[in-house]
Amino acid sequence: MAIDNVVIKRALATLLGISSVTVVVTGCGAAGSSQLPQPQESASTATTLNVAIFSGPEADDIAKLAPKFEKQTGIHINFVKLSYDDLFSKELVSASSRVGTYDLFFMDDPWMPTFAGGGYLYPLSDFHYTPTGFMKGALQVDVWPPSPPYNAPIGTTGPQRYYGVPVTGNILTLFYNTKMLKAAGIHANPSHLTWADINKLAQASYHPAKGQYGFVLRGDGGNDSVADFSPILWSFGGHYFNKNWTSALNTPQALAALKEWLLLYHEGPSGQTSFGANQVGAYMQQGNTAAALVWPSGWAPEMPSDVKVTLVPGNEFKGHILQVPEVGVWSLGIPKNAPHPQQALEFLKWITSEQQQMQYAEDGLDVPTLESVITNPALDAKWPYYTVVEQSFKIGHMRPRTPAWPEVETVLGTEIVQAEEGKITPEQALSTAAQEIDQYMKEHHLTSQ
Repeated sequence: MAIDNVVIKRALATLLGISSVTVVVTGCGAAGSSQLPQPQESASTATTLNVAIFSGPEADDIAKLAPKFEKQTGIHINFVKLSYDDLFSKELVSASSRVGTYDLFFMDDPWMPTFAGGGYLYPLSDFHYTPTGFMKGALQVDVWPPSPPYNAPIGTTGPQRYYGVPVTGNILTLFYNTKMLKAAGIHANPSHLTWADINKLAQASYHPAKGQYGFVLRGDGGNDSVADFSPILWSFGGHYFNKNWTSALNTPQALAALKEWLLLYHEGPSGQTSFGANQVGAYMQQGNTAAALVWPSGWAPEMPSDVKVTLVPGNEFKGHILQVPEVGVWSLGIPKNAPHPQQALEFLKWITSEQQQMQYAEDGLDVPTLESVITNPALDAKWPYYTVVEQSFKIGHMRPRTPAWPEVETVLGTEIVQAEEGKITPEQALSTAAQEIDQYMKEHHLTSQ
């Protein structure tokens, strides 16, 4: 992870160099299509599309459908499967080259400020295409500049356009063991659990001598830990940034959230500082923990019958429980230097059609993004967690729309691990993270202060 983050930092340094960042960011809205030629190829030209894709369950079913597309169109699809960090860094390097390596980017939603904001993707209007029928909470990740209440980077201009389409509708959910919930005497509606409920559940279920734990976290830092931290932070009323893009981590709300994180951490197994998604999912699957925050793609269908999926927990706020799931949509977009943009569009439209989404939603491993599919009664009966996903998207929250987000994950994730290990206090962790993030934002002209 550390080596991969160094690669990302170097790539971002190229993108966000102090002398050029203003140009990059102020082009965010327009993402000037005049910089590269308009797509003019014939969609019938036989070719091979190179698609950079995540090597994980979020993309597996999509890749399985490629032979069907190839048979129908004669266009071959070559999926280049990469780890999370490698996917971002290699896409960024490709986007910065004169001729791109890839025809399609598979992108995590917080990367959109970098790729759409940096002018590296075709706005889909260039192809006279407007995506429709998708869940609103999923489609919002592909709009640039972002809509309120999200802040756009400093100097962002231009009209809103779509720069991709949502393919996998992941959103963070709570997995919980029904037997342990009952044994803990928790009678609250599972759809509206509070963090106080979770603390009670975790404490009652913590029996390490029996190999049973109360909660398990992705505690290895970086993207993993910060993703799990977000629903806690937001439910405590905290934020990552102020309106002027200075860090909001050095606040009472953020401190309360990190203290909650550490409470949960100490109700889990040893070694969580090395835990990622696979370890967390395995603990839930094997019945060794009462609850965890989990991306449902790939995991929900693999759980035993006594493990259920529900909305993330929240906190009492102005008479209701504030629950804020983190959006984790994966999208497909066409880079401006794609060798075959028209054929890329053909595949993009095909893979997000209702027929294809219904097919890959059948096994429950990938989460569809079309409203008509995620709410299909037959699918919902087969995979009840689809209903939870659809409900979550109505209240979900995207990560801050800034190209500096990978740096934020690295900085804050490092401090979270230090706090987990007891090397620093939660106050020190947040103070250091805030200082380093502010320094980065200032050096790269990403703050108005």
